Amino acid sequence: MIREMTLEDADRVYQIENESFFEPWSKKSLLKEFEDNSFLKHFVYEKDGEVVGFYIISCISDLVEIFTIAVDKDHRGEGIGSALLEHLIAFARAKSASEIWLEASTRNTAAVNLYQKYGFNIQSTRKNYYQKTGEDAYNMIRTLL
Repeated sequence: MIREMTLEDADRVYQIENESFFEPWSKKSLLKEFEDNSFLKHFVYEKDGEVVGFYIISCISDLVEIFTIAVDKDHRGEGIGSALLEHLIAFARAKSASEIWLEASTRNTAAVNLYQKYGFNIQSTRKNYYQKTGEDAYNMIRTLL
């Protein structure tokens, strides 16, 4: 089940974020953005009463940007990432968005392949986007018609 995130989900979302990325959001930033930033939307995937995935997007005007999307390492390969992405695209359409933007590590082939499966196209490469590791990122866009 995918639902809007609540404050009670914050510890679990932070745990998944921290285990999934080498430059995760801090817990303080996650909570501050959740409570104070009305442009951000937070959704979680709940399975058997446990949050096992989530995404955070910004919705400004007719543009949606994916800030983060992640699935618990023990639940990868179960279609949860696809379900979250399908929900995200449907949500963006319902908000009359014209495009969805994101950055993905050029080394994260699983994520890039998933995004491409759902119609995202690589627009450009951002050199040294992930400063701690020196990794590049793809700018990817999906146009919604």
